[in-house]
Amino acid sequence: MLDLARLRQVLLTMGGARLFLYTGAAALVLLTLWASIGQVDVVASAAGEVVPSSQVKSVQHLEGGIVAEILVREGDAVAHDQPLVALQTTATDSHVEEMAVRLTALSLDLLRLRAEAAEAADLALPPEMERAHPAESRQARNLFRSRRDRFLSAVASQQQAIAQREQAMAEISARQRNTRNSLKLIDEQVGISENLLKDELTNRYNHLALLREQSNLRSRNEEDNAALRRAELAIGEAKSRIAEIRHGYEQEVKEHQAAAQREHDELLQRARRLSDSQNRTIIRSPVDGVVKTLHVVTVGGIIAPGGAVADIVPGGDRLIIEARLPVYDVGHVGTGQQARIRLASTEGTRFGAIDGTVVHVSPDTLVTERGAAYYRVRLETGSDHFTSGDQRYRLYPGVQVEASIVTGSRSVLRYLLDPFLGYADRALQER
Repeated sequence: MLDLARLRQVLLTMGGARLFLYTGAAALVLLTLWASIGQVDVVASAAGEVVPSSQVKSVQHLEGGIVAEILVREGDAVAHDQPLVALQTTATDSHVEEMAVRLTALSLDLLRLRAEAAEAADLALPPEMERAHPAESRQARNLFRSRRDRFLSAVASQQQAIAQREQAMAEISARQRNTRNSLKLIDEQVGISENLLKDELTNRYNHLALLREQSNLRSRNEEDNAALRRAELAIGEAKSRIAEIRHGYEQEVKEHQAAAQREHDELLQRARRLSDSQNRTIIRSPVDGVVKTLHVVTVGGIIAPGGAVADIVPGGDRLIIEARLPVYDVGHVGTGQQARIRLASTEGTRFGAIDGTVVHVSPDTLVTERGAAYYRVRLETGSDHFTSGDQRYRLYPGVQVEASIVTGSRSVLRYLLDPFLGYADRALQER
C-alpha cells in the first residue's frame, strides 16, 4: 500500500511539472509571437527650446544715454509704440531751449531784413510772433526803425546838398541874366564912347571907366559860369553819393539776409535732429509683443550708443521648437516627420507630451560654445500648451523641451536582438 501511494504521488508531481512546462512553453511562444508582431517607434532625441517663428526684434538706441526710468519687465505684453525705457533729458532740453531762442531771433532778423529790402515804412510782424515773443518783437521793430532812419538821414543829407546847389545855381543864373543885360548896355556905351573919343567930344578918362566896367561885368559872368559848373559837379557827386548809399544799404541787407537765412537753415536742421534725439529719450516698442529680454536693469545705468535695450517677441507670432539634433541621427530625420515633445524639466513627468512636425533641418552642422557639432531642427507644434488634467503649461519663448522625432518603427523582438546581432556581425568580421 505504501508503494502504491508513493507511485501515485510521483505521478501527480510529474503531471504538475509537465503542466508547468507546457504553460511556460505556451507563454514563451505567445511572448515571441507578440515580440515579432508588436511594433515600437524608433525615435531620435533632440534637446531644444521654444522660440518664435520669426526673428526677435532687438530694440537699440542710436545715441545712448543715462537710464531715468524702466517702464516694463521681462514677460510683460507690450503694444506697438509703448514706452519701454526713459532716458534722462536734462542736457537735451537745455540745448533745445537755446536753439529755440536763437531760431526766434533769426526769424525776426529775416522778417526785418525783408522789410528793409522792400524799403517798407515800418516792420509788420505776424500777430502770433508778437504774442509769443513781445520783447524780441519790440527789439526787432526798434532796430528796423533805427536802421531805416539812419539810411533815410544819409539820403536826406545828400538830397539837401543837392537842393542847396540847385538853389545856388538858380541864384547864379538870375545874376548872370542881369550881368548879360548890363554887359549889353556897357558894350553899347563903349561903342558910343569910342566914336565920341575919335571926334574928341569926350575925354579918355571917361572912356577908360567904361572899359573897366565892361571888363568887370565879363569877369563876373565868367565867374558865374565857373560857379554853375562847380554846382553841377557837386549835384552830380551828391546824386552819386545817394546811389552809393542806397547800393551799400541794399548790399548790406542782402548779405545779412543771406547769412541769417543760412544760419537759420543750419540751426533748424540741428534743432530737428536734436528734437528727434529728444523724442528718442523715450525708447518704445517697435511691435506688439512680449518682452523676452530686458538688457537694462538699473536706473542710472548707461546705455552705450547703439546698445541693445530689449528683445521683443512679436505678438501673434507662432512659437516653434528649435532643437539640437546629434550628428549621428541626421540621416534618419527629414521634414514632415512626426515628433512627441515633452518638457525637459521635472514638470515633464506631470504634463503630457504634445505632437509636433519637423519643418526644417539645417543643411550643415552648427557648433555649440563647447565645440560640439549638431544640426538645427525646427518643429511646429500641434498645441500651444501642455496639459495635466485641468492645468495648462503654456509654451513660452525660452522654455526647454525634449523632442522625440519618430524616424521609423521596428518589432520588439528586433529591438531586443539588434544589439546582439550588431555585436555578432562585428565580431564575425574581425580577424
